This record gives sequence, C-alpha cells and structure tokens, in this order.
Amino acid sequence: MAIDPYASCPGGTGKKVKFCCADLVGDLEQLDRLIEGDQTSAALEQVKRLAEKHPQRACLMATQVKLELSAKQLGPAAATSRAFLEAFPDNPLALGHAAVSDVIAGNVQEAATDFDKAREASGAEVSADLVRIAATLVQAAAQAGHTGFAQGVVEWLIDKSLGTPEDRRVLAAVVGSAGVAPALRTKVHFEEVAADSPWRSEFDSALKQAREWRLSKALTAFRSLKGVAGESRELFTNIAVLCEMLARPFEASEAWLKIAGLRDTLPDDAVEATGRAIALETEADEDRSPQVRYELARCPLAAAEAAAGGIEMLEDKLRHDTRFEPAPFDRSSWVARGAAPPRSVWRVFEKAAAAKEPVRLLASLLLFGRQTDREAEAVLQGFAVDLAIAKGIVESAIGVTFAAPVSQEGLPSVTPTNWLLTTQFRMQPPAPPTAPTPAGELSPVDRLLEEQRTLLWTRFLDLWPDTALPELLGKTPREALKDTGGARRVEALVTEGEATSRQREAADAWTAVRGRLGMQTPAPVVAERPLEQVPPLRWHRVAMATLDLDQLRGLFLTALDAGFELAAERAAEAIVSRTDTAPEDRWEAYSLLEGRATSSVKQLEIIGHLREIARQLKASDGMIDIAELRIRLQRGDQADIMRLLDHLRRDHSRDQKVLEALAEVLVEAGVDLSALAGQTVPGGSAAGMPAAAAPAAPGGIWTPGSPQPGQSAEKKTIWTPN
Repeated sequence: MAIDPYASCPGGTGKKVKFCCADLVGDLEQLDRLIEGDQTSAALEQVKRLAEKHPQRACLMATQVKLELSAKQLGPAAATSRAFLEAFPDNPLALGHAAVSDVIAGNVQEAATDFDKAREASGAEVSADLVRIAATLVQAAAQAGHTGFAQGVVEWLIDKSLGTPEDRRVLAAVVGSAGVAPALRTKVHFEEVAADSPWRSEFDSALKQAREWRLSKALTAFRSLKGVAGESRELFTNIAVLCEMLARPFEASEAWLKIAGLRDTLPDDAVEATGRAIALETEADEDRSPQVRYELARCPLAAAEAAAGGIEMLEDKLRHDTRFEPAPFDRSSWVARGAAPPRSVWRVFEKAAAAKEPVRLLASLLLFGRQTDREAEAVLQGFAVDLAIAKGIVESAIGVTFAAPVSQEGLPSVTPTNWLLTTQFRMQPPAPPTAPTPAGELSPVDRLLEEQRTLLWTRFLDLWPDTALPELLGKTPREALKDTGGARRVEALVTEGEATSRQREAADAWTAVRGRLGMQTPAPVVAERPLEQVPPLRWHRVAMATLDLDQLRGLFLTALDAGFELAAERAAEAIVSRTDTAPEDRWEAYSLLEGRATSSVKQLEIIGHLREIARQLKASDGMIDIAELRIRLQRGDQADIMRLLDHLRRDHSRDQKVLEALAEVLVEAGVDLSALAGQTVPGGSAAGMPAAAAPAAPGGIWTPGSPQPGQSAEKKTIWTPN
C-alpha cells in the first residue's frame, strides 16, 4: 500500500511522514504488504532488520511491538514496548503499547495510568492504532474483572466517536458479558458542586479535567480538596468514579464508604454505596479471607488393597456402602493432558439418619491403580469444610489414613455464601408413574425438586446468618448487624440477593433472611419514571400498579436485560394483570413468568395463556407445543403427550426449527432417536414423526426457560412468537 508522505507518522510522533521518516517510506510500504498478506513472521523479521539498521525510529518500534503482540511473543513485545517508551516517553503509541504490556502482565492500574497519558498525549487527533489499543484494553480489563476501567474506555470511544458504532456496541457487550457485579451496574456520573461553595473554582477546574478525559490530573486535583471539603458527597463521588476508571478499586471503595458514612446521605443511598464498595473490595482482592478453599488429601492404597484382596474388591466394598456412589468421568481428558486416569471415581456423601433420607454431597474420591512410576493411591478432593467430614468417612470405610489436606495453587476457592448456594443432595428418585398426574396436582418430579429446594434453602437459612464472610470483613451477618457500617453491608448483600437471583425461590430465601436476622423490610418506592428516578437495585420495590403502561414496559425490558430478575418478574406480573396491555406485551411477560415458575402446574397454566395470545397474533404455536411437551413428559401425562405429538405431526411437520426442538426434547426424555431412525422406511418417518428431526446442537433451539442460541444461561431473553 502506498504511503502518503503527508500522512501522520505511523510511529505516533505527531509529525508528517515526509518530515519524520521519509527515508523509510519504501520499507514501510513493504511491511504493509507483508502484514496485509498475513505474513506476520516475515514482517517481524524484516522490521527487526530495519530496527538494527535504523535504531530508535518510532515507526519501526511501534510496528515491531504490534507484530510481536500479533505473534503472541509477549516477552519480546514487553521488552520492545519498554524500549519504545524510554526513547519516546510522550509518544501516545508508546504509552498505549506500554498499557497493553501492563495489562497482559496483570498490572491493570499501571495500564490505566499509561493509557490515560496516551489519551492526553494524542490530543484531538487519535490514531487508528490507539483506537485498536483501546479495544484490546477493554477486552483484557473486562476479563480481569476491572469493570470501571473497561467501561471508562468504552465511554471515551463513544464520547469521541472513535471507531465504528458497531465496534463500540461490541465492546460495550464485551464489558457486560464479562459479568458485572450487580452493585456496579448502576451508572454513576460526575457531580457538580453547589454554586455558593467556597472552593467551587478549584472543584470546577478538576471537573473540567475529568470531562476532557485527563483522569489522573483530575484525580490529583480532587484529592487536593479533601482538606477543605472533607464532608462533600460530590467530591468523594467524583473521586470514586475516577478511581474506578483508573483501575484503583481499593481507593474507590474507600471513597464510597466515606459517602455512606456522611450525615446527609440517605439510608438507601448509603446501602448502595456500601454495596458498591464491597464489589470494589472484591475486585481489588478476589481471594480475601475468609474463603472456602478446595483441597486434596492423598494416601497410599497398598495396605488397604492387600487387606481387601485387591483393588477390585476394594471398589466392590465401596459399591456396597450407601455413603458412596460411582461417578462417571472422561478418561480421554486425562490422557490428553498426559496424566494417568484413575481406575474409578466415587462421590462421597454424608451418612443419612434413615435409609431413604436425602444426603449431602461432600467430596470426590479418586482411586488410582499401580503404575510403573507410582504406587496405587487414593485422592480425596473437595472444599475444606466438607473434606474434613469426608476424610473420616473414607478412612473408616476402606481402612486408610490420609495425609494432611493441601490447598494447591490453581485449585478453586469460593466465598462462604457461594459454597452454601452450591450445596448438592442425593435424592431418592421417584418411582416411574403408573398413571398420569391428575390435572392441577404436583407431579412426582415437582415434589422431588421442591424437596431439593427446601433442603438447600433451609440449610442456607440455618447457616448463613452465623457464617463469617469476607464481604463483612470476617464477621458473621448476625455480628455485623451490631454496628451501623456492618448493618449497611448486610443490607447490601441481602438486597443484591433479592434483586438479582435467577430463581424465584432464591429471591424468597434472601427475603426470609431478613426475618431470621430481625431486619426491616424496605418500604415500597413510588415513582412516575422509575428508570430515571430510581437506582436499579430498588426497581423491585417500585409500586408497579402506579406506573403507566409505557413506563411499566420499559422497566420490565430494562430490568430483564440488566439482570434485575425480581423487578422484571414483578413488572411482568403487573403487565399480565392489566386489561390495557397489548398481546405482544403479555407474550413477553408470560415468557419470563414461565421461566420463573417453580412447578409444572404453574408452567402449564402460563402456557395456556401463551396459546391464547398466539391465536390472537395468528402466530405459530409449534414452540408452545414443544414447551408443553417437555412438561408433559416430566409429568407422565401420556394422553397429552400423544395429543401434542399428533398436533406437531399435523401442523408443524415442515417447520425445521420445531422439528429440531422436538428432537432435543425427546433426547432429554431418553428417547434413542438413532434407533428410531433405523426403523423408518424410505421416505417415511419413525413413530409418525418426520425423519428430518435430528438432535439439535446444544443451545440450538430456545424454548421458555432455556437460553437462546449463542447465549449463556446467565442472560435472560424474551421469547417472541414466530
């Protein structure tokens, strides 16, 4: 590609090519041709030769860093980036590449500072290379959990209209999909100070720096006002926002806690500021104590094996012990990473008081046979709290003695809250139904799931109030409630749990925590325009009946998209209860409610409403049939199953999406479609269904209560009629 001699230097010097690197124009054109032809290795060798011949030339150093990063040569790229910055300390590209090297090395705060300098050094003309660097930083910061920094870079791109609108939308989606803590989903803007403030001039000067994206200078200026404006909410809000965008989460959390403690801060605002501080403390130190750590315990099997008469007899002993259950595992994944797979894997459960009583899963036991390079051994793994119990069970069962458990690097750890929320139980499966479940009654599966939920949430409610938590600085919720700051922390945790839990029973459990701890129930919020007037963590408290339809619809869709599930559910309930809502609005609302329903009885009731709406809209009811079929199969309603299959055959046999969804449901129900396909006659179909039906790819078809194709299960999406 020909280089315009009057174009800006590709090395970020700010000069024209003609006055900066005219002697390298031919070489730069050759490099461009190699890069456009995806000949990265050849281009890298060429630029290294040129750099030796022409040392400390910005255009060559910038190109070399870019090529080394493209070739995943991170060490050399970091070294070249340092040399580039030392030679050109005010060059925006040198600063930008230094930011990329920093973020790759995990030094996100240094990366944010370098990029802030790069923005300032670039002035009004921002190069395409710096825009690409910004996109790289957004993705890396979002992946590292530094939401404020990533979102701040996206806002700068939007404010300056840099890149294409589609590129900016993609980057904004990257930040959202990385998993933003609920407390950080509220956008906080810079605040202005009162007109009669004695330090308004200095404040406005710092605010001007912030709005012009000179963030480090603005932060320094705002900090200098602490001595004269130490009780200003506006000052500490701006400091907190700047610290978030500069990847200084600990300082940001201190500023939010300061705001929460100010006399003029309203109680709800204080709780939400505290919740934001908790999220930023976690961002600053994800593994802060106390954590529940995953551990391993090992022991040789030689003695136990000999006593049992061989490892096969040892496994048989476990098989006949009700505290153990064989678990499937993928041998190929072990072999793929060059490790010897275990002979068998076993789940270890607590001992039940009665034979049919549900028991809690504690740990996994891996039995390894004798290898040429090691003796037979047993490995017990699980979370430390549970491993201590499982260790005694396994030792008494097979006559071994485990060494002290160890927590190896790379093994996971979770907060005590998440440990409680991931509790699993072994349940006694219901007997196959001998007759259809009567209409309006819970099916055996419904009762089993209800029992599981009851066990989980009863245990959670019994243990959580007296469990030490890192979010409460090592205190238990009951202890933390004894002081004002601790009480705000508990309220923030409970509010977040209520507002964002994907299951209705989880939200109800968080509400029940209030009763266990004697906490007050927050008052309803009355607002005409809740999206403008009410922060997201309070949306579920809005008096939905007072809203006009447009506001109600907007709140429903926004809460659903932002992950505030309880607000979306309550808005959906208000929508379907009104007589002035359009069929499309009710369709969207019922689709959410079907996914939140806790029993098949309620799901079938909602599906009935969806059928009525589909008739009004003259829309296909094929996917409604699929949703109902899944529930009927679970309930064992044979007559209704046959009715639905016949309806699908008659009315939807040419709808490929419906056929794929049907295949998926049948596979879930344990129907062997490949065996059925072998029984079909040429041009015919198995069991009266079209031969085109084949298992869909996982996630390929969405029905109410499951994610759309390409989306994770964490993202709720509206199901619309086809």
